[in-house]
Amino acid sequence: MSRVALLSSEPIRPTMGGIGIRYLELARRLPAAGFDVLLISPATPEESARCGLDAASVRRFDRESLPELVTGAAAAVAQGQLANDLLLARPDLPTAIDLYDPWLIENLHYLESLGLDPYRNDHATWVLQLSRGDFFLCSSREQRLFYAGFLTALGRVNPERARLDPTLSGLIAEVPFGLPDELPEHRPWLGARRPGERRLLFGGLYDWYDPWTTLDAIERLEAAEVRLYVIRNPNPESTPQRLFGELERRLASRPRLRERVVALDWVPAERRFDLLREVDLMVSPHRAGLESDLALRTRFLEALAAGCPVVASDGGTIARLLREHGAGWVVPPEDPEALAEALRDVLAGSEVEPRRAAGWRLAEAHRWPRVLAPLVDFLAAPRVDATKSRFAFRPATVSPPDGLGFRLRRALARTLGARG
Repeated sequence: MSRVALLSSEPIRPTMGGIGIRYLELARRLPAAGFDVLLISPATPEESARCGLDAASVRRFDRESLPELVTGAAAAVAQGQLANDLLLARPDLPTAIDLYDPWLIENLHYLESLGLDPYRNDHATWVLQLSRGDFFLCSSREQRLFYAGFLTALGRVNPERARLDPTLSGLIAEVPFGLPDELPEHRPWLGARRPGERRLLFGGLYDWYDPWTTLDAIERLEAAEVRLYVIRNPNPESTPQRLFGELERRLASRPRLRERVVALDWVPAERRFDLLREVDLMVSPHRAGLESDLALRTRFLEALAAGCPVVASDGGTIARLLREHGAGWVVPPEDPEALAEALRDVLAGSEVEPRRAAGWRLAEAHRWPRVLAPLVDFLAAPRVDATKSRFAFRPATVSPPDGLGFRLRRALARTLGARG
């Protein structure tokens, strides 16, 4: 049985986001395809074992001992910053770089909070990973075209590659987030409803989402018992929560609206479908932009699998899929009246059942065994891309210094932090 090393930059523990869940599922499912899996993340083996994994099959990431950790692996799948360490420590190991989460583009939204350091680091990281990886995973055809352009700029799409692999299927493949064949048995999570209560789930708040249009739409609804559930991020130490703070400040000045918004702690990964089964719809609008064009929006796929109606902003993969399959409602970005109208339709039951059935069919196309097929093929016959040593190159990452205002705010924050 061939050994595969999985490296997740998000800790594998009961409370985690989409990347952690993705690697937990890989660790659970690749053995059925004939692989011996070793899962490496910043979490301790004890934390990972609480997710139902054998403690012997998980390791805590350590940069110094990484070559030893992956000894015996025939191939690796790596995501985020940990992929840098792997590529530098074991350049001979055939490695699939997981680009499912376009975090360089996401992190552009944190300029005000974090300055230019994330861009410098993320851009240099992508240059390293896309120049040295052997196979690349993405979530959609939109992402595949975007990353193909990046790969071309780094010399990875070259005459030899095009001659041997004209479709580039051996270089980059769509491996989106998968869905289970059967959902776990429902266990109540939110508790009993108030009389007449209708529940809307937004989910986690990141800086590229648009809660303001949602709030404006809710104020247009006639039903007083509408509740919007938003969720605090499980990794506040690494994920800025500026938008969540802005939401709390705005609600503090609008008490009537504040009664309609409920903040929840992050739901443990094993209970996320329980939450989706106890709300009336998922609504997570976004603003127009490159992040929205490239994102898959896993939360919508899981909602469809749970039979939860979804309302999405136009733009990006999920809006395209909803339209193609007739599986949900799509409204223009930043249009509260259009969003309110869609919410009224869902809450009134208009077209809910046929769209729910279409959603289940769309979910069926995203079952884990189906979406993992390209990765399984690579791991069954792992290979180092022979063309990269002759064609790939790494341009320098260039950016200006942070602005004076940001540097002063950072210096003040560090001073106050040191005093505290």
